[in-house]
Amino acid sequence: MKKIIDTHVHTWNLAQLRLPWLDTEDYLNQTFTEKDYQKAAASDQFSITDAIYMEVDCTPSDREKENKWVLNQCANANSIFKSAVISGDLSDKHFKEYIEKYRFDISGLRQVLHVAEREKGFCLQPTFIQNVRYLGDLGLTFDLCLRNEELSDGYEMAKNCPETRIILNHMGNPNMEMLTQPLNDEKKSYREKWLGNLKKISELPNVYCKISGVMETEKASFEDFSEEIDQVMELFGEDRILYASNFPVIDLGGGLNKWTDFLLKLTESRSESFKGKLFRKNAQAVYFNLK
Repeated sequence: MKKIIDTHVHTWNLAQLRLPWLDTEDYLNQTFTEKDYQKAAASDQFSITDAIYMEVDCTPSDREKENKWVLNQCANANSIFKSAVISGDLSDKHFKEYIEKYRFDISGLRQVLHVAEREKGFCLQPTFIQNVRYLGDLGLTFDLCLRNEELSDGYEMAKNCPETRIILNHMGNPNMEMLTQPLNDEKKSYREKWLGNLKKISELPNVYCKISGVMETEKASFEDFSEEIDQVMELFGEDRILYASNFPVIDLGGGLNKWTDFLLKLTESRSESFKGKLFRKNAQAVYFNLK
């Protein structure tokens, strides 16, 4: 049975945290607990032994509450969460004071950039870049989650922070609707641009990529994206790819079990070294060994 570390798990208690982005959601607008995750991850084909908690983009005034909760979870030997990536405002000139409080108890930080209130170029602000560099100084990671069409911004930011390990979320958030269209000039152009931008950012040795973000739809199954996923894994190479479920968002398009079974099958013919790094060893190196 394949032992896996899941590098991207969200849970939230809506009685404790406010998540404004859920106001426009249906299924996701409910509480998801660690038990819900473990139930979704139960399988006789694989065993998720450890997970990284990923911040949930709660309202800024609730960040401290979220941090306190998840650090308690990570300190609990019975929790599947072994470390956390917390939220913070990298454009804040007081960011260093904020992160100093948590630096020894976390793996890294994420600030989502694909939401409406984050303007294009947000990650190119001097203060933002300085603070991402500071994460590297502390031995912490930065999870990069941005709009697909702004991958070039992510490249410029990452290039200016060479000592910080940057983990690109969800293969750069490609437009699933576009990728599931029948092959036409528009789809071909979009696909080429997306993969071209990924190729460019993959050339930076400090950038890693989470193999996640793919959703099944009425028009397409996970298998329909096999070629693209294979190409992304080739671009970053076996040392800079990480398995991620993106629970519970993955429930909107296939579910955790089906996604994981698909990836195991897709990589079946790969070397044991490749599979070991994708599903476990790279996560250990990136998220655990840096603290």
